[in-house]
Amino acid sequence: MNEGDRIAVNTSPWIALSICGQINLLQKFFREVYIPIAVKEEILAGGKLGIGVKELKTSPWIKIERVSDPHKVKLLYELEQGEAEVIVLAKERGINKVLIDEKIARLQAKVLGLEVLGTLGLLLRAKKEGLLPAIRPLIQKMRDEGIWIKEDLIKGILIEAGEIPSTHV
Repeated sequence: MNEGDRIAVNTSPWIALSICGQINLLQKFFREVYIPIAVKEEILAGGKLGIGVKELKTSPWIKIERVSDPHKVKLLYELEQGEAEVIVLAKERGINKVLIDEKIARLQAKVLGLEVLGTLGLLLRAKKEGLLPAIRPLIQKMRDEGIWIKEDLIKGILIEAGEIPSTHV
């Protein structure tokens, strides 16, 4: 199942995957998974009861890295620190994919030539490859824990996953 790709992961997808118990999908789909220091610190800021903390501490396969040139991070001033470090780390290390959910950061990553994957896209891929029986309950679990996801995005993903019928207008 390990396709040999490398990916850099942002905070919100890590937390979302932790909420629904699917951090292991990262290890199944990617040869190497990178988290920049700022993302690690954002996750750990949640404290002992913080979502994603236990998963981070019990995933020795995660590579936690520091960006080489912090000045490049400042160039992405419109992004949060973690998002900017994910993009810069990916560019510095020749990592072709990033896991980011926030719209502005996704657009910036695409402009810089990175392939962008989101949490729902990762879950959809897992369902299509037979690793998950359904993604609707996982999405509901994320929403129940306070993760906001646009209704039309959920509907599109669930249609593509074959979990709701597409309506013909």
